[in-house]
Amino acid sequence: MTHPPTPRTAPGTLHGSAARRALRHAAGLLLLASLPSAIDAMVQLGHLYGVTWPQRTVHYLNVINCAVAVALFFWLAWTVIGRTTLDRVTWRWRLVQRGVAVLCGTANLYVAAPGHGFGSFDGAILGITLAWLALEVCRSHGIVLERASGETDPRRRRALTWDLSERAFGVCFLGSLAASLLMWPLRLLGPETLPVMGDQLTTLGISSIGDVLAGVILAAALEDVVIVAATAALMTASNRPLWQIYTTIGLVEIAVHAYFGLPAIGMLAFAMGRIKLFLLYGRVLPLIFGHVAFDLTGILSMSLPRLYSYVVVVLLLLVLLQIGKRVKAPAFPDASSAVLSPAIRELILHKPPRDTPVACAGSQSDAASASDGPPAETADKTT
Repeated sequence: MTHPPTPRTAPGTLHGSAARRALRHAAGLLLLASLPSAIDAMVQLGHLYGVTWPQRTVHYLNVINCAVAVALFFWLAWTVIGRTTLDRVTWRWRLVQRGVAVLCGTANLYVAAPGHGFGSFDGAILGITLAWLALEVCRSHGIVLERASGETDPRRRRALTWDLSERAFGVCFLGSLAASLLMWPLRLLGPETLPVMGDQLTTLGISSIGDVLAGVILAAALEDVVIVAATAALMTASNRPLWQIYTTIGLVEIAVHAYFGLPAIGMLAFAMGRIKLFLLYGRVLPLIFGHVAFDLTGILSMSLPRLYSYVVVVLLLLVLLQIGKRVKAPAFPDASSAVLSPAIRELILHKPPRDTPVACAGSQSDAASASDGPPAETADKTT
C-alpha cells in the first residue's frame, strides 16, 4: 500500500493579484450563498421580536433573489465556458457541460421570478447550482475540495470516509446541542424575556417529503460546499490567517441561522468543528455525508411524538454504529498492526494526523506530484 501523501501546499500558495482574485471570489461565493438566506432569517428574527416590516419588504427580497439568480447564471456560464476549451475537452463533452450550465442558470432565473418555480425542489436547484459554481471557481484557482486518498485499498478508503463522516455527524450534534442548551432556559423564561424560534420545521416551511429532500440538499450545498469548504480553501490559498477564516465562516453561519434567535450563537460550534475537519483533511464529501445524516435524523425526530422520536433516533444511531463497525472491521482488523501507516493508525485512534493538510490549496499538479495517487485530472473528477 502507499502511504498518504504529505501535503506540500501551505498558506500563501497564491500571491499578488492571484491571491486577491481568490479572495474576491471567496467573498462573491459567500455573498451569493448566504445573502438571501441571511436576509430571510433576519426577517423571521424581526417577527420574533415584534418588528413590523414594511409591505415592500417582500418585493425587496424578490429583487435580491433575482439579482442572485442573474449573477449565478453569468458567473457559472463564464467559468464553464472558460474551462471547456477544445484543448482540454472533446467537443461533445464541451457542448454537454456548457448546455447544462446554461440550463441550471436558466432554472434558477425561473425559480427566482415571483410566482414561478418547481415547487419543493426550488431550493435543491439553487443548492446544486451554487455547489457547482463553487467547484468551478476553486478549480480555476487550482484548488481541489476533495483531496485524493493515498490509500490503494478501497476498503480502507471507505473506512476512512466513514470515520470522517462520523466526526462530521458528531460536530453537527454538538452545534445543535449548544443551540438547544441556550434555547431551553429562554423558553422557560417566556417569550417576553428573549423570544426564540418555535418549531423548526414550521419555521423553515417543511411539510412534505419533497421539502425535506430539497432542504437537505440546499443545506449541504450551501453550508458544506460553499460556506465552509470553498471559502476556507480560497481564503487559505489567499494567505488569510486562521482566525479570519474561522471568524468569517462563523459569523456567516450565525447569520443564516438567525431565525433561531439568541441560540443561533450556538451554531459557532457547528461551524468551528466543520472548518477544522476540512482544514485538517481537505475533504468535503464526509462533511456532506455527516451533515445530511444529522439533518435527516433531526427531521425524523421532530416529526414524531417526543417519546417515539427518542426511541427511533436511538435505534437509528445503533444501526449506524453497527454499519460503521462492519465497514471498518475488514479494512482495519488490528489498529496496532505494523502494516498500517502512522497517519492511518492515528485516524483509527481518532487523533489528528501529524502532517496537517491545508484545505487542498495549491495547484492540482503539485498535489498530484506529491502523491502516488491519481493525476490532477482524476482529482478534478472527484469534485
